[in-house]
Amino acid sequence: MFKLLSKSVCGPIGLDVGADGVKMLQLIHAGGKLAVLAGARKRLPEAAVETATEPQARRGFAVQAVREMLSGGDFRGRNVVSCLRADELVIKNVRLPHMPEHELASAVQWECRERFGFEVTPDRLHFINAGEVRQGNEVQDEVILMAAPEKEIRAHLDMLKQMRLNPLHIDAEPLALFRAYQRFLRRAADESFVSVIVDMGLASTRIVVARGNTTIFVKSINVNGRKLNESVAGELGLSYAEACHFRRRLAEQRLEEQIERQAGDQPDGSPEMRDQVEWSVLDAIRGQVEALAREISLCLRYCAVTFRGLRPGRITLTGGEAYGPAVVKLLSECLDFECVVGEPLRRVDLGGGSLGSDRRSMLTEWSVVTGLALRGLTVGDSARKGGNEGSRLSA
Repeated sequence: MFKLLSKSVCGPIGLDVGADGVKMLQLIHAGGKLAVLAGARKRLPEAAVETATEPQARRGFAVQAVREMLSGGDFRGRNVVSCLRADELVIKNVRLPHMPEHELASAVQWECRERFGFEVTPDRLHFINAGEVRQGNEVQDEVILMAAPEKEIRAHLDMLKQMRLNPLHIDAEPLALFRAYQRFLRRAADESFVSVIVDMGLASTRIVVARGNTTIFVKSINVNGRKLNESVAGELGLSYAEACHFRRRLAEQRLEEQIERQAGDQPDGSPEMRDQVEWSVLDAIRGQVEALAREISLCLRYCAVTFRGLRPGRITLTGGEAYGPAVVKLLSECLDFECVVGEPLRRVDLGGGSLGSDRRSMLTEWSVVTGLALRGLTVGDSARKGGNEGSRLSA
């Protein structure tokens, strides 16, 4: 796809237009290693985040933000891989009789006519054969369907045109999310490893479950950062913008303390005061996090019943809300699972740019855009084609 030097391959620009801002990332694969060629982020103004729910307003901000990032960054070319957010997709699970793979595409297309309230053409559909399941005495295939109405595709393409970008693919957000961590599944034993990724964003939370390299479950959950902020604002008598800033600052302080301890330094400030503040936030968000834990438990129970005892070893938390220490602590307790904060750019040379200088070394809110930037790059064994590489939403 890219005719560059044989020892280095520059990937496309990954573009993630989120509820609270825009991220762009471009990776280069050289000498068997990944490095960040360019990365940039523009946040929505805090006063605008609370009301930035209209897609048209979000796209308008994104166009201006991308133009500024392109003019001020080191991005190479204008080829881009972007994604439709989970709330812009229609996702359905169906069970079909077990059949050869070459027959499945036709069967899925017929099924879509019955399942969706709009015309679904192959270029607006992605499907995943999640694997065999038993229904009574029959063996069937669990198939995940992801489709987008034509108006969503057209609006997205119009946005990319205004950004002066050349779309290579329009991906599905849940698949990009898993791709960011799929590259770590390199051993033969990983073919049966169960990954659970919970992406906690401002507007929604997405859960993706995969077995080996195949995604087997996707769901959006209506517990999100906006609700957590509202809970903190109500409990502590703050405005919404103040609650956002307060929670973000608390998370940044905890990360700074972690980095200082790893370096052998003693964190500044009173431990008692920090604990008191954290407990206040924990009490404020407890109800929302417990509701999220119940939804995640139901998802895992469905997977365990459907795929015969499937059970993960841990849960990876990603997204901007995953930094909150109170959230991680509460979820671990409620789920009785080890919850860890994901590091999508682990083993990637961040360079000296904006990402390299970011002290939040996990950079977990860059998970989706990392998955988009990896699209088209051949990175180790994770490039093997699996259940995720069927018909894909494509520009």
